[in-house]
Amino acid sequence: MTARYRVRRIGLALAVAAGCVPLAAIVTITSAPAWAWFEQYSGLESYGHSGPAGWCYGVSYGLLLAGGLRLALRRASAARSSGR
Repeated sequence: MTARYRVRRIGLALAVAAGCVPLAAIVTITSAPAWAWFEQYSGLESYGHSGPAGWCYGVSYGLLLAGGLRLALRRASAARSSGR
């Protein structure tokens, strides 16, 4: 693995992480009914008078980040192996 390839992968990972920040906020807010349902059935404080709790955003961000990184790094590896 060359240094240039490593730098590109790190840059790609940082871009995905930055892109997930606003997307996670949108997903958390639009899934508010699901968070309210989760609170009702689990008893964990997840939805209050001002919207979803902070940890709900963390869960949304973590899931989006994991999926985004997996997809981006898989595509980068496929492009490298095909010579693109």
